[in-house]
Amino acid sequence: MTGTTVQLRPGPSSSAGAAHGRQRVVTLVRTLLLFESAMYSALAPVLPHYARVLHAAKPAVGLLNASYPAGIVPGSLIAAWAASRLGVRRTTLLGLTVFAAAVAAFGLPGDIAVLDGLRFAQGIGCGFIWVAGLAWVIGFAERGRRGEMLGTVFAAAIFGTLLGPILGTLAVSVGTAVVFALVGAGAVGLAGWTWRHPEPPRGAEREHRPALRALLGDRRIALGAWLILLEAATIGAIGTLLPLRLSRLGGSGILIGATFLVAALASARISRPLGRMTDRAGPRAPLLMGLTATATLMVLLNLPSSPVLLALVTVVVLGGPLAAYTIPSMTILTEATEAVGISLVIASMVMNLAWAFGEALGAPAAATLAQAGGDVLPLLGLAALMVATLAPVALERTRLRAAASTDRVGRTQALRARPPDATSPMEEASGPATPARAAAGSAIETAAANCR
Repeated sequence: MTGTTVQLRPGPSSSAGAAHGRQRVVTLVRTLLLFESAMYSALAPVLPHYARVLHAAKPAVGLLNASYPAGIVPGSLIAAWAASRLGVRRTTLLGLTVFAAAVAAFGLPGDIAVLDGLRFAQGIGCGFIWVAGLAWVIGFAERGRRGEMLGTVFAAAIFGTLLGPILGTLAVSVGTAVVFALVGAGAVGLAGWTWRHPEPPRGAEREHRPALRALLGDRRIALGAWLILLEAATIGAIGTLLPLRLSRLGGSGILIGATFLVAALASARISRPLGRMTDRAGPRAPLLMGLTATATLMVLLNLPSSPVLLALVTVVVLGGPLAAYTIPSMTILTEATEAVGISLVIASMVMNLAWAFGEALGAPAAATLAQAGGDVLPLLGLAALMVATLAPVALERTRLRAAASTDRVGRTQALRARPPDATSPMEEASGPATPARAAAGSAIETAAANCR
């Protein structure tokens, strides 16, 4: 047998094993994002409580709300560097460690500045979890199902926001120290689960460093990043203004928590179907519909004078059209970065940075404008930005359609050209590293290896 090369073809058992391994990873990442999102959204019912206990003015409350996304900025940058050198599992473990310590201490309100710092540290941990997790999952996804995969993952994250308001309401009722200490213990448990997953094989991530000119000069990357930033700024503004306004109108903590819970439930239910729609028809239609409807509803948010009616409009805004351009925006960004040869670790970092900057700017800016002239100023300002964004989205229609058509043709040709015994890109990404797989140069395989 000396000098003979034996090639093992994946049989049914190996394919089933690869599929099981992928499912384990997807389940882990969905759980991590669900957990992180729950802690993120738990602040909404807690904000009025901390404002009363600490005698904090509206700008101080806005700063507290913005500290979390502000921490995502350095967290995402460091996580992209760490993931390319340590792998996604170790990067996730680092993020969970920071997250656990910062969350456990957050339930001891002594000073608003201390809470700002702890919330900032939570954002750093979040940056690690999201950059590693998104890059891991997107690397597994076939291009023809990327929108659906993103929708599935984000449905889990959105479901976490369902639990967050309940968690925040429970913290106000039972005690913030006890509840947030238990959440910190949960993060430690998730770190143990992550530790039991083997570190995925790592490829030539150092050979695919992104060119800054390609990253900054591509119009589709800029458009995707702007759309994500705009949505995050809107959510940051609503998350700051609406709980305080509901409380001022006489709404209870339970009503505030229920408002965000129902909105998140509606958003979670449309995420996966929206992902399928984006895969089939492209991102333009959901983007135009989402921007137009959200701009209209942002104007209507200024009208209600009763807490129940305001809660209903808030549910419609957060649970429907605002969520309608999340997946299309991220699809544009991931496909654009991949097209110019940028790894998905960097694409995930750009997503996180755009989201973090949006919320970090949106929350305090909205609070400051509201302090000066009422909630109408920031809400109308965001509506104007959405209307202005319709123009570049409409102008990009030819480019977006051409990209979608190219993707469909490329997938069809790849399927026709692939030998019957060849493994799919997802199978190769999840299987053991071999010279044959190292030589295979598909974008998905390279991105999956880069992510790890």
